Amino acid sequence: MLLEKKEIYACKSLFFSISFFVGLWTVRIPDIKDQISTDYSGMSYLFVIFSLGSIVTMVVAPKIIENFSSKIIVLISGGIISFLWLFVPFVSAFFQMAFLSFLFGCAYGIFEVVLNLQATNLEKKYDKPMMSGFHAFWSIGLLSGSFITSIFLEYDISFLINSIFYIIILFPLIFLSSMTLKKNEAEKQSFAGIFFKWPTVLLILVLLSITAVFLEGGTDSWGALYMRDYLQAEGFNVGLAAIAFNGAMVIGRLTGDQLKEVFGIQQFLFISIVCSLIGVIIVLFSKVVLFSIIGFVIAGLGVSSVIPICYTLASSIKNINSTVGITIITIAVYGDFMIAPPILGYTANIIGIQYVYLPIVILFILSTLILMFKKKEL
Repeated sequence: MLLEKKEIYACKSLFFSISFFVGLWTVRIPDIKDQISTDYSGMSYLFVIFSLGSIVTMVVAPKIIENFSSKIIVLISGGIISFLWLFVPFVSAFFQMAFLSFLFGCAYGIFEVVLNLQATNLEKKYDKPMMSGFHAFWSIGLLSGSFITSIFLEYDISFLINSIFYIIILFPLIFLSSMTLKKNEAEKQSFAGIFFKWPTVLLILVLLSITAVFLEGGTDSWGALYMRDYLQAEGFNVGLAAIAFNGAMVIGRLTGDQLKEVFGIQQFLFISIVCSLIGVIIVLFSKVVLFSIIGFVIAGLGVSSVIPICYTLASSIKNINSTVGITIITIAVYGDFMIAPPILGYTANIIGIQYVYLPIVILFILSTLILMFKKKEL
């Protein structure tokens, strides 16, 4: 029993650790923007470059997983994600940050596939909903990273010290947790494993994943700029959007597995999408910090279980191996950054940062309509 709990705790620790660094990125985006003297479109291109790196490793993920153990993959990619942060405070040009963004993307891509595969394997092994619980630790890590980085920002503690502090805490946790990972038991896939005619259910899950990540990534990437440049927030308050949103995500994911059993997975997915839509509409039309934060909380509660549900359903599609299903959803999640950043960046540049959530509202309306008519196919 202790060994079994160790498996679960290690997986949760990895979700927590890797997202803690995302919290650092989320709140320091305005600093990075100023360091490299770029505009909203320039930041969008960095997100695109990050996603390109992610997709490079995701496309070949089945082949990598076939030839290397999960321990080695997680340890190497986790080390890259950790120690690259030593260089970020020193970047002064766009091309330098672009290069680091690509490397970050490559590492995050394969790390995400392996980690979510481990999580779904554990879910199947114990035959109970666990994915929302695992992703709750992603949200806890992101919330913690955002909160502590906001404190560093409030007291004007340097970006470099901030990065070193995180590496000292998180890399040992990644190292120790990676040592407990079990060998992937999914049947081996060929390089072309993801290239086939996808069934309707998988297409719907890809769309829902893209919609959810538009909101999650939009808040993580643009929330701080929205707070600073539109609502004129300063110091700690710059990180309030990310803190409120991810705090609600934590609550939603900690309760998500239980709510799935109460409502059923299809009905709960529909409720989650509608709740998310209500939240982003409030954010879009709000001009006051308090109402914006309320919107972020509602949106965070709603979207919290969408990605975990998509992973669970994708890993259980008939005649599709779980490695392939998870890889496709993960590509959709990170590939979204190829579409979302330019759309959100151009939206902010052309009609103002206050409208950066407009494309997200449109996507959630579309997803709501699709689920109304196609929910039974899931």
